[in-house]
Amino acid sequence: MPGTRTQDVPRQRERSEGPGRHVRSEVAHGPGGRTDIASAVIEKTAARAVGEVEGARATRGRSVRARVSGDVVLLRLRIAVDYPEPVRRIAALVRSRVRDRVEHTTGKQVHHIDIEIAETVR
Repeated sequence: MPGTRTQDVPRQRERSEGPGRHVRSEVAHGPGGRTDIASAVIEKTAARAVGEVEGARATRGRSVRARVSGDVVLLRLRIAVDYPEPVRRIAALVRSRVRDRVEHTTGKQVHHIDIEIAETVR
């Protein structure tokens, strides 16, 4: 559009993903356009990755929360560990698998993963 400068284009507004939940649209610009990756997609990817680790599973309800800033992701996980598996070893395996899956799937860098062991399951 003639006469429109880049600095004249307003920033995108935050959009709502349900009651009390606002997320900023994360955008990757490419030669063919942009790609938005919602935080819900990152959360679902991480939850599925937890299930890929033998001896661990995501807890019921909201077991993963993602905070996204540009290309950096911070994750909080609530997991259940099979008894009598070593909790720290399972947490390390989950952390590694989730990091690999999220980075591979989204192209974003996982900076930090907090894991809460919510329960042990027989």
